Amino acid sequence: MASLTDPRSAGLVGSLPQIVFIESLHRLSPAHFVEPFRDLHHPLHAWSSLLNGVKRAEEVFDEMVQNLFMITRNRTSQGLALELAEYTHLLDCARAMGNGPLADDLWESMRRDRVIPDGICYNHYMEAKVWDHCYTGEEAYHLRVLPKPYKKRRMAEPNKGWRGYGTAKNSVRRPVLQLFREMMDYGHIADERTYINVMLASARTGHGPGFRHVLQTVWNIDIDAIKEAEDPSQLPPPTPYEPWSALYPTENLLFAVAHALGTNNDITGAIQTIQFISSSYNIPIPTKAWHELFERAYVLCRVRAPETRYEDDNTVGKVSADLVRSIFKTMTSEPYNITPTLQMWRFMINISIDRGSLEECKSYLQSAYELLSQTRHRQQEKRTIIMRLLKPVLEKANRQIKRKEITSPDDSIFQDPLLSDAINSYNITRLEVYQQAYLLQRILYVTVRVPNWQDTSDQDWFLRERPKMIEEWRDFLPSRMRIFYNTECGTVDFLGPMGFKDRDWHGKQPLAPARRDPSNKKLFFCPEHQFWSEAAKWQDMLLRYPWLDKSMAPLNTLFTFQTPPSKKLDETLANLRGSWVDYPEDHSLSKANNPNGGFYGRLAALDMLKPNKRGVYLLDESCWI
Repeated sequence: MASLTDPRSAGLVGSLPQIVFIESLHRLSPAHFVEPFRDLHHPLHAWSSLLNGVKRAEEVFDEMVQNLFMITRNRTSQGLALELAEYTHLLDCARAMGNGPLADDLWESMRRDRVIPDGICYNHYMEAKVWDHCYTGEEAYHLRVLPKPYKKRRMAEPNKGWRGYGTAKNSVRRPVLQLFREMMDYGHIADERTYINVMLASARTGHGPGFRHVLQTVWNIDIDAIKEAEDPSQLPPPTPYEPWSALYPTENLLFAVAHALGTNNDITGAIQTIQFISSSYNIPIPTKAWHELFERAYVLCRVRAPETRYEDDNTVGKVSADLVRSIFKTMTSEPYNITPTLQMWRFMINISIDRGSLEECKSYLQSAYELLSQTRHRQQEKRTIIMRLLKPVLEKANRQIKRKEITSPDDSIFQDPLLSDAINSYNITRLEVYQQAYLLQRILYVTVRVPNWQDTSDQDWFLRERPKMIEEWRDFLPSRMRIFYNTECGTVDFLGPMGFKDRDWHGKQPLAPARRDPSNKKLFFCPEHQFWSEAAKWQDMLLRYPWLDKSMAPLNTLFTFQTPPSKKLDETLANLRGSWVDYPEDHSLSKANNPNGGFYGRLAALDMLKPNKRGVYLLDESCWI
């Protein structure tokens, strides 16, 4: 990546033979640079990532777009036009990021350059339209089809949190069907991905007959008949396809069914249809389909308050928490044996809190921590691989500097493909550890503040279980917080330096947070070796090799995983905390006339709100930081 985007390499990039350039471009695979980070950022709040100095998903995507533009600019500046292979890869990147505007621009460029798209290009473009803005910001949590979201998405200029694919006059189904017809007219063969995109385009707009028609026409799968059948063996068999056929179902179809029916509030239909497809075509239900089913079922079991405001959310497609527990038990048992993510443990802990089961909650907390420990060990192993690759180079350069043979090492000594791959793999695992620790902190902050439980008396909870839990998980709790007791006891304030909204709950410490063991003979003894935090380890390496340049690629990502807040961000937050804005009722930014009034009204009054526009860079859209 660094060598292709380096301005000094512009001439080299432009002079590469076509085959060599394509091969180099394909190394910038979205499966390598986009999708792992995209999936890990899904449960993270963008605001918390910003405050904690972690790259947000939007920043990862925008950096990828910028690098792709730099590479193609270096190529075309030498008089070489982009061809079908380059455009196919660029559309694949837009698809992986859910970047509809980028895909639109690329499609227009293809027409301008008279590059004829093939079936793969059409599939990439349709998928980018269907998943437009579905991976970032508030939009990632606004995929459920209800009257309110439908109304929000049909606006000509949607509010923040509802951008991306549209409904009604702006329906995403219309352009996707147009692309599908165009694809057929040009003689391209539709495959499973093509029909999945058409099906999801209908699901996005709540057009049930549309996605049911696709399943029935292509695979002879009748969702309504499956739901009504008492004996699935009596149903008409699905369309037989050879395993090598482009229409033979794969795990992608199972995920699409889970997503389409789950977002359309029909989780029981999704479960029955997936089981029917899986058994009919002998396809094992993949992990991502189970994850989707579980998350959609959890969303449908929650009660949002106030109920008058969220009446549709609380009634349409409502399922019980027992169904969620049943899905969890099924997918974690034989024959599936799915390993739950920490977000899944978070959902199960929330359900146990609603049920008032402290023992169940403690069991889930222990399982969640075991998952974090396993991920930390994987992180340690990957860091060891990096050091094995780095140490010989560092020691050799260190000896040369001590003998004054050189003043600083050349950047080229670190340009090793094995080292780059090892660092990228390590960074993905490092983000996974951060995500899991962050979610565990959020879980515990809620758990210790639960007022009472059904399986434990108030006295036992107040005087024994809660204090023990606070000590056991103290590394994952803010040092300053307020715990509410009953009306007789009042509250207990922990007067530490860092609170829930602060970046570091326990200040800057070199050790990673760990669970204590209250059952150990040594009271609250930490049963496992406490690792240094990753930042402390890399800072220690800088002390050992002070001549090391932190900005050298690919080492720079090791030192920039979490960056300190900028002066501009601190000033922005200070302005927000110290200001309040009231608008007259007839003002365009009042709450009566603008749903974005209030917080965004304050931003507008402080001249901090960027213009409302859509572009290929996600952070250009009404982003105030």
